[in-house]
Amino acid sequence: MNDKLDPVLYLGLDVATKRDTCALTAITPDDEFETYIEWGYKVWAPPVNLVTQVQPFMDHIFTNFRVAGLWYDPFQAITLIQRLKARGYGYQLVEVGQAGAQMIGAANTLHDLLVEDRLDLIESEETRAYFSWTSARRSDRGYRIVKQNPTKPVDYPVALSMTCFGANQEHGHGTYPAWSSSKHVRSPFVMEGFAA
Repeated sequence: MNDKLDPVLYLGLDVATKRDTCALTAITPDDEFETYIEWGYKVWAPPVNLVTQVQPFMDHIFTNFRVAGLWYDPFQAITLIQRLKARGYGYQLVEVGQAGAQMIGAANTLHDLLVEDRLDLIESEETRAYFSWTSARRSDRGYRIVKQNPTKPVDYPVALSMTCFGANQEHGHGTYPAWSSSKHVRSPFVMEGFAA
């Protein structure tokens, strides 16, 4: 398979519905998981309807692309996650608690990738605006993503940080829609070139 045409996607989703945006990001790694390319992103403006707007888009991504996993904010995503689990994607869904060590890990992962120039982002006015509204507050445990202005959304950088966190946690195996690290011992790609 040509990964440039059929990449393995790592997804991050920060959900909001009423007053804030909802953001989905996707990155794909190089062969060694040393650098990452932002494959795409989508931001929904409020008010967001998870069932009629986000769910069909997620179904499209999970059905048509090789998804390694979706790292998401569980706070407002219950209905969406239940629907994805009902469609058989439960093993690819990973909660990232927004108030704890996981989100600090996600923020630090994004920070490290940006500082080390290992993340190639899509350049757009929209994404630059989201980053301009975002601050990294340092604590004893590391960085936290915070809003500079309470009226401006930061869902895109939060989703991107969860995506990067997931990609750095889950690697070392081939991924395709039917493969699960919890269900299978070995990737089928290990068997390529094996002659019986």
